[in-house]
Amino acid sequence: MLESYGFEISHAGLLNEQFLGSLELTAYELLIIDQNEDIPTLSPNAAERLWHRPVLFNDSMATRVSLQKGNPAFGRMLVEQICTLLDPDNP
Repeated sequence: MLESYGFEISHAGLLNEQFLGSLELTAYELLIIDQNEDIPTLSPNAAERLWHRPVLFNDSMATRVSLQKGNPAFGRMLVEQICTLLDPDNP
């Protein structure tokens, strides 16, 4: 879905400390954490310790339901959240 708004998903994987440690921080602008699938795989505060750039916590179940229902407003809302995280001075 994000690709249709011009975003590039450049790295995806099971989110754990090893995955976070393997990311080259300068190569990525934003980390999207799935509240349903990723949170249980992370140790407490791992994202804060290992990632020092913007983080978006996403509910993949809500995303799936919105896509299935054909709700275009949901995609725009998600894109707006990402843009605000990447450039907070230009909402």
